[in-house]
This record gives sequence, C-alpha cells and structure tokens, in this order.
Amino acid sequence: MKPKTKVTLGILTFVTAAAFTPVYDLFIKDKIDSVEVVVVKPGKDIQKNEQLLESMFVIERRDKKDIVKDVIYPEDLPTIIGYDSSQLMVGNSIVSKKMIDYDNLIPDSAEGEAIRPLMSDMIFAQPGSLRRKDTIDIYLVDNALIEQDAEDITDGVRAETVKNLLKEPVLKDVKVVYVKDSSNREVTNDIGEEKTTTKTSERLNATGTISDLEVILNEEDFQKLMKEVIENDKKL
Repeated sequence: MKPKTKVTLGILTFVTAAAFTPVYDLFIKDKIDSVEVVVVKPGKDIQKNEQLLESMFVIERRDKKDIVKDVIYPEDLPTIIGYDSSQLMVGNSIVSKKMIDYDNLIPDSAEGEAIRPLMSDMIFAQPGSLRRKDTIDIYLVDNALIEQDAEDITDGVRAETVKNLLKEPVLKDVKVVYVKDSSNREVTNDIGEEKTTTKTSERLNATGTISDLEVILNEEDFQKLMKEVIENDKKL
C-alpha cells in the first residue's frame, strides 16, 4: 500500500472515530442502556383504589439499572386500563404490576356480564363485614318460611335461622363491585382513631349499615335471580 494511501486511510479512520463518538454518546448509548416503560404522568399522583385511565400515564425511556420488577412496558399499558391502583402511585414513577389491583371488577361484555343491583328488599341477610371486591355465594330463602319464623328472628337467633333455611347456593363466586348504605354511600372499613392491626379486625368497624349491593352477573344469572325473587317469592 502506498504511503499516501495509508495516510489517507488513517485520517479517514480518525475522522470517522471522532464523528462517531458524539453520535454514540448522544443516541446509541442511551438506547443500549435504556428501555421504554410506562410512567405515571409527571405532576399526577394516582390515589389508592383510583381507577386507572390511559391519560394518567406516559411512555418514557429509563435506564435499565432503574427498572423495577414486573415493570409495565408500552405494549402492556392497555391491559391495566380500567383496573384500580393497589397503592399510591406518585408522578414520574415507573409502573409495575404490583401497583395494580387485578381483582376482576370489570364486567366481561363478551360473556354478557354487567354490574347488576341487588336491592335491600331482595336481600334477607348478608354479613356485616361484606366489602367491595369480595367474592360471595348467593343462596335462596323461601319468603313464606321467613314470615312463618318472623317472630323468632332476632339478632340472637338470626344466624341460626339462616343456617336452617339455606341449602345449596344458587350462584357461586359472584364478584361484589359496591356495598352501599341506605344513602347510596359506599360502606367501607372505619378504623377511626384506633389503629387496628389486621384486615379482619378492620372489617368489624363499618362506615354504615349495608343496604344494597352491586355485583357482576351475566344476563342469564341475573334473570335467574329475578325470577326467584319476583315470581317464586324468594329472598337472597
């Protein structure tokens, strides 16, 4: 190789390397060391139990060393919309699956599901500890038997009366969406000033007396209940 050619190639190599270095630092390095993830929109805090909307999030590149476990990637964003947050989600924080409450509170329209009301006059009894997101079994009680034993149904013997009247549940594993009092307010745990130590003990204190329920049922199951309540004089 001629000396002139060697010099020319050396100069070209140097110039190419010099030009490549800032390009690598500015563009390539960031893409190698980072990845696109779902982030809570800056300036927006998502409260615990708040329903998640697409407008609450943005897609940003973050360093791989900062990525949290079970991170939500851009392609996963549609799968969390409509669910509730399981904790406070601070603005500009990376979103992980642990922050999402995946309890199935979204009706599946493909299965004919919808949120259906169970009014107080349909219900014979329910646990005072019942709360939103619980899963319940629904039993039928003959209204004629209830009226027959009405004089005996007091707080002290109510549970035993229910036990005697119940048979197999008419519906199993029904998801509760809302538990409401007579003023249409949600009944929740009322801890007050005294801090309880377990979730079980928290349920012993309620913000109100349960009146109505809203549950997820498909049309067939809902009509089955309504037939028993309206035509067959049953209570739930």
